[in-house]
Amino acid sequence: MTNKKIVEQTSELLASNGLWQDIYTKYADQIENNEGNYKENKKKFQVKSPLTAYSTIGKVMSDSKTFHYDLRFAGQSVGTISVKNDNVKLTVSDESAKYGREKFEFKDSKALNGVEWKTDKDAQAFRRFFYGLKNSGKLKVKSQEHRLENIILKEFSKKLRAQNKLLCNIQPVRMGGLFFQLTTPLKASSHQPTISLTSNKKGATGGGIDILARTRHSSNNVRLTIIELKDDNNSNEPQKEVMFQALIYATFVAHLLRSKSGKKWWKIFGFNSSIDQHIDLDVISLMPKGDTKGDTQGDTQEGELSPIELPKLNVSLHPYTLYFDVDSDGNPCAFEGTFPKELKMKK
Repeated sequence: MTNKKIVEQTSELLASNGLWQDIYTKYADQIENNEGNYKENKKKFQVKSPLTAYSTIGKVMSDSKTFHYDLRFAGQSVGTISVKNDNVKLTVSDESAKYGREKFEFKDSKALNGVEWKTDKDAQAFRRFFYGLKNSGKLKVKSQEHRLENIILKEFSKKLRAQNKLLCNIQPVRMGGLFFQLTTPLKASSHQPTISLTSNKKGATGGGIDILARTRHSSNNVRLTIIELKDDNNSNEPQKEVMFQALIYATFVAHLLRSKSGKKWWKIFGFNSSIDQHIDLDVISLMPKGDTKGDTQGDTQEGELSPIELPKLNVSLHPYTLYFDVDSDGNPCAFEGTFPKELKMKK
């Protein structure tokens, strides 16, 4: 299999099923209508690191009078904050409470059913515990990928190199002002595209893009960037196969931007420029240094990195590699690969 073939297969699959266009048009319309209110209600509570508030397409789309925000530690959902008028409540499910006791050793972890975020004693104990917990590779988490994703999103969100930002000129795309994963209508974990849609309220049920970002290149061109993250790097899933997954999702984004709701999605992704011109999309495989790293040695495990043209869409996909080193806590501390060389560097 080649990069180009993966892109062609994905394009054919999307062209043969028009339902996704209707679904994502509905998503865009509802996000456009409700995102402002969602952002405003987020201002009614504060969350300090290492806790992070996340959104989802569904949460931002909702026109309910109650706004919901996913609360995560190390990328794992640990509770939900809800805001109605000026009332801010914390809910912790039985499952999350059990996870807190068993994995994070939070002895007083308990299920909470909409208690006051600021004043309730159990909510205060919840914050006190997680604010004092360190996000490291030693944690017993469900997903190391989600843990690393959370750290990398925070790293990419830094504004200046003065904040010791490891990779300049990159910022995550946010939904409702918060981190999120863009759900796609495609399943790609097997590195072969398949459609995953339902005609009911669930809509798109495919995989999510790990990190969607805006990046400024040395040419000063700002691109939308699709990043597929892995927490391991070995011959079982080499970089070239991870790139297949990233390209499947990037091909969907290309078709989405040329769909009937494309202009709205371009704006949702944070761009104010015209979408009528040629679009360049960066496609990144992000993983730790390991057995299949070979961008400087010409290792065949790394695969082909030539740009791929989608002439009918007037879109180019630009594959790049990005690798990270980890510190003593198992957290990313440096980046390298073909991608950093393309970015505009700060003086």
